[in-house]
Amino acid sequence: MIEDLLANRKFEFPVERAVFLTVLHRIMDPGSDRAAENWRSAYSISGMDTIDLHHLYRAMAWLGEELADQQGSSLVPRINKDVIVEQLFAKRRSLFNDVGLAIFDTTSLYFEGDGGTTLGRHGHSKDSRPDLHRMVLGVVIDETGRPICSEMWPGERARERGNTADVTTLIPVVTRLRDRFLLNRVCIIADRGMVSAKTIATLEAEKIEYILGVREKRSVEIAAVLADKTRSYR
Repeated sequence: MIEDLLANRKFEFPVERAVFLTVLHRIMDPGSDRAAENWRSAYSISGMDTIDLHHLYRAMAWLGEELADQQGSSLVPRINKDVIVEQLFAKRRSLFNDVGLAIFDTTSLYFEGDGGTTLGRHGHSKDSRPDLHRMVLGVVIDETGRPICSEMWPGERARERGNTADVTTLIPVVTRLRDRFLLNRVCIIADRGMVSAKTIATLEAEKIEYILGVREKRSVEIAAVLADKTRSYR
């Protein structure tokens, strides 16, 4: 798929091998592209003889390159990465295996240094770094645990009680996912601090399922449920 997308591009190195190295490195020993170049010297990985650090940078830049056709884009532009995951999904999908339930797990990250000036936002941070730009990352998997795609969008600006994922950002992302992958059901997983009461009400109105993590010691309701020894749970 990568080679097909690069048919009219004149990259003079194997882009697929550069992408493979960065993915393998992030699975085994997460770090930067520079760290990946040093890390690979300790292992025998096919096709690495012609790969240098600047090739890793160019491959990553190509994956994040905006498409000329932006139809279907929402909070962030469509990029080459989106085409790849959509083609991978279509390749393994048949007429009779639509995704019954998609799990959409979200979290927030922050940029170090000067990064994130376009995608990131300043505001309340669960990592106690309000001085850095933040973004929201969502990973979508199917019922079997197979990854479907990942999504990124700007972190929300500070509100009354901090930085939460608002309806105006979360719902459009879910809508886009449903349209792209024909998802029947979507279940959003998030930290309670990321989702506002208004968002929860809208999720229920839109019949979007959700699972929120809460701190037991900070929730009277949760503590009361767990203290009830007459009930059993799966």
